[in-house]
Amino acid sequence: MLDFGTIRGRLTASYLVLLVFLLVVIALSAVRFQSLSDNIRGIVDENAALVELTGELNVNAESLASRLLLLFVLEEREARVAIYKEIDERNRNMDVSLETMAGLVTSEKNKVAVEALKAQRGVYQAALQSTVEALEFGELDDAKKQMAGPTRNELQTFLNQTKALAGSERGMMQDRQQQVLSDSEVAIWMITGVGILALLIGAAMALLITRSIVNPLSRVADFLDRMAKGDLSQNIEIKPKGEIGQLVASLQSMRMSLAGVIEKIDLSARTVVDAVGNIRSSVSGVQQGSEKQEFMANEIQSSVKELSSGVTNMAEHVTVSRNQAEAAHDLAKHGKEIINAAATDITEIATYVEETSLSVAKLKESATTVLEFVNNIRNIADQTNLLALNASIEAARAGESGRGFAVVADEVRNLARNTAEVTESIDAVITSMTNLSVQVSDEMEQGQERMRHGVTQIENVVEPLARLEKDSEESLKSLDGLSGLAQQQSIEANDIALRITKIVEVSVNNNQTSLRLTSLTDALTGAAEQTKQATSTFTLPQ
Repeated sequence: MLDFGTIRGRLTASYLVLLVFLLVVIALSAVRFQSLSDNIRGIVDENAALVELTGELNVNAESLASRLLLLFVLEEREARVAIYKEIDERNRNMDVSLETMAGLVTSEKNKVAVEALKAQRGVYQAALQSTVEALEFGELDDAKKQMAGPTRNELQTFLNQTKALAGSERGMMQDRQQQVLSDSEVAIWMITGVGILALLIGAAMALLITRSIVNPLSRVADFLDRMAKGDLSQNIEIKPKGEIGQLVASLQSMRMSLAGVIEKIDLSARTVVDAVGNIRSSVSGVQQGSEKQEFMANEIQSSVKELSSGVTNMAEHVTVSRNQAEAAHDLAKHGKEIINAAATDITEIATYVEETSLSVAKLKESATTVLEFVNNIRNIADQTNLLALNASIEAARAGESGRGFAVVADEVRNLARNTAEVTESIDAVITSMTNLSVQVSDEMEQGQERMRHGVTQIENVVEPLARLEKDSEESLKSLDGLSGLAQQQSIEANDIALRITKIVEVSVNNNQTSLRLTSLTDALTGAAEQTKQATSTFTLPQ
């Protein structure tokens, strides 16, 4: 159920009334437009179609008559056959038009007219057929008489009936058009009237609803204006229902709540004034203590800065000593590596010299072997020379027959002499090589002995360097520990200095905060006094 005492109920009722009128307008429009649509559809589907079909019947009937006249002048059989085909086509078109018309007509009058038109179409077709048969059988005079008489009369009767049907349909179409126009005007007036009535009712409801809402709201606005000016002692004199009633109840509750809040604020302002006096005395004591704390913290900060500076210098000296010890350690390690490399190189050289000495010994042995071969060759050359001498003696004894053998013996002797000379040269070279090999072998043995002595001396140097490397490494570890300790002490000293600096800053901040608190207490006292003055402007209910 709708509650007309509420704004929602009133607005809903007005909307429902307007909606009802709108639905009525829509329903009337739909009914009238459906009627108009049916009439227009009847005009288009029946009357206009029948008029068009009667026109086609007239055209086809007259065309049949004209084609029949052509048969009187055409003598060729083929031309006349074409005319007959066209006449048959026209007859079929007329039959189709008549059947279509029979399906379109709805009134009894039109149905009777169509049936009469069909009967007259049969009579005209029979007269036309009789004329054609007379013409085909050569009875030209009889055909002309029938054409001028019964056929023409039946055609005219058929045309008159089609014209009468067409005129009747045109009259009905005009009547329907007038009915459509009349219905349209009635629909327009009805819709306009309903619309005007809906506007009048809507305007009346809007005026009533507006007055029922605006008048209470004006009184509520006056009440709010008095509250804005500080008057909380008066009530609203109206008791409406609905949403405005809820608004009035909420405003009454807000007025009472606001009055209670103002009373509490006034009481709180008095309490704040009393508490601020106590805070001011406490802040004064805190300020004096902060000043003493700041002075003592500054002195401690100076001492800690000197301590931190000394620890930092010690850490720097320890770092320098540590770097020097690290350099000595690296130098000893590098020297040890170089000497070990030198010892290794000398050992490799000694090994190479020893291998070279063995090669020289082998060369000496090879030279001795070659010398033995040379001695053998020398012996062979001496024997060859003796054989050549014996051959010469035997050739001389033989006389002329041994002359060729004597020439060969001379050549062999020359060859033996040359071989002896060559072997002497080889013997001299081999002897020189043997002497050089002996000398080189002796010098290499001396060099090996000296290199072995040098390796022993280098090994004697490596051991002190190893001890020096180990001792410097231990010293480096000790310095690393000392450096770490010094750095840790420096960090801790800096941390202490930083903490004392923060203590000083906190002391300064405390002092400044005390000053600000003093200012704030003064401001708070002024604000409390202003609050008391502000609350005194309100008129509270008794």
